[in-house]
Amino acid sequence: MKFLRIFCVAVALAAPPLTSHAHGGEDHGDAAAPAPVASAAPRAQAQSEDFELVAEVQGQGQALVLFLDRFDSNAPVVGAQVEVDSGGPPTMAAETVPGVYRVAAGPWTQPGHHALTVSVQAGDTADLLSATLDVPAAAPLAVGSPATTKRSLWALAGALALAALGGFTWLRRRTSTSS
Repeated sequence: MKFLRIFCVAVALAAPPLTSHAHGGEDHGDAAAPAPVASAAPRAQAQSEDFELVAEVQGQGQALVLFLDRFDSNAPVVGAQVEVDSGGPPTMAAETVPGVYRVAAGPWTQPGHHALTVSVQAGDTADLLSATLDVPAAAPLAVGSPATTKRSLWALAGALALAALGGFTWLRRRTSTSS
């Protein structure tokens, strides 16, 4: 029984170094570094003497959401007529909540630089806002390198073999002591 405890402790101490992987900030090969992944949605902003605008691509490029407020008070602009021109025919934006306007799919679904011209008519105030929306190309998903995966599989196989050997030895000792 004492042998089994010693064996289990030895396997537990030996297993983590066998399955450990390299971590960031170190060069462990000739593989190219993965491209950084942007976690925020593509955005553009514009302002004038009367309005502030933030445009954000949402729904994986299926909608352009415009957050519109007054420049002097930061109050949302409610009930405005907002028209977006991005190189094609101008599109009217629909107000979803106070100060938030939505435009269905447009050219911003494609990666690249998109010049936006937003026309705002709110009461007796009218303005034209210009912004550039940069939509990055989709980054490929990072997958573990084959060498790392192969090393992990070998480490797992070695740990299983040691566990099987320990179990076999324990059973053999047990049967030899009881006879």
